[in-house]
Amino acid sequence: MLWVMHDHSSSSSRPVLQDSVTVYGVTGLDADGQVPESLIDECQNALARIREILATNGLVPEDITHLAYMIPDSSIFVPCQRIIAEVLGPACPAMTLRVKPHFDVPGQRLEFNFIAIP
Repeated sequence: MLWVMHDHSSSSSRPVLQDSVTVYGVTGLDADGQVPESLIDECQNALARIREILATNGLVPEDITHLAYMIPDSSIFVPCQRIIAEVLGPACPAMTLRVKPHFDVPGQRLEFNFIAIP
């Protein structure tokens, strides 16, 4: 997982962007690195990690401005979409759905990237 904190502050006269947190490669693997048997468990694990990362940076799910969702095929989208909507609550980030046929761990079914801005 790659975690990047951006500080866009500047003393120049150009517009200043807010700080942001960008995280790549959030998976739903179990603590032992194994793929959960259930797709729902894998999705919930990944979203719990996202919440932990956000909290570490003083952020909440509503601060997510972009969520990219990588899956091996479109059949996985619908079962996890409800869980994603519950976690995001009233937030309406831009969402990108990408088909990624192969992941680093055999049997892995999803991965998230996100950008959050306070």
